[in-house]
Amino acid sequence: MNNQEPELRFATRAATQSIIDKFKWPFEEGMQDWPLEVSDEIDLAFCIQEYPKLVDEDEKFLLMHGMLFALDETQGEPFAQCSYQISEFLKADFDIHKYTIYYWACFKDNIADGFAISPMARNVWEIQYKKR
Repeated sequence: MNNQEPELRFATRAATQSIIDKFKWPFEEGMQDWPLEVSDEIDLAFCIQEYPKLVDEDEKFLLMHGMLFALDETQGEPFAQCSYQISEFLKADFDIHKYTIYYWACFKDNIADGFAISPMARNVWEIQYKKR
């Protein structure tokens, strides 16, 4: 399996503004890690419903970034329900989210030291590389 770090990807200003407008996420200039700072206000069910409607890859990238921060803070049955659908999106759009998946998989760390969603991210990564 290839655990080599992929090329870093960044959100565009246009995608940021579009996500702010479409999803009504709070935003202030100077927010250091914006999706993380608003993750407790992200409605995962709504994002999961809307993600397939997006066609712009930069918007998909940014929306997924926020969804993963929110998912990492989710527990119990909602976590199981949302993580399945989000992992399907990640597999379908693997090339868009490759670095994001790599980041959350925490390959440089012991899985026990990773995030709540690290096992899901590693699973998506492994499935995609078995296909290649």
